[in-house]
Amino acid sequence: MILVGDLAHFHENYEGNGVPTFNTDRAQTLASLERVKKIAASTKATVIIQHDARDLDKLPVFPASAK
Repeated sequence: MILVGDLAHFHENYEGNGVPTFNTDRAQTLASLERVKKIAASTKATVIIQHDARDLDKLPVFPASAK
């Protein structure tokens, strides 16, 4: 499982390499997106877009996840 945090706020940003206007370095953001996508593909990880409500159900629920 990869929790992307602030790398991408929505699936559309992640899938389309969208960079928010408030990011200070577009090239670094795109490089980070590419690196995470490669890691996710090579490990078959589930990518969780933390700020996207559509992914909330993919996260384990506490306290059951702590067992």
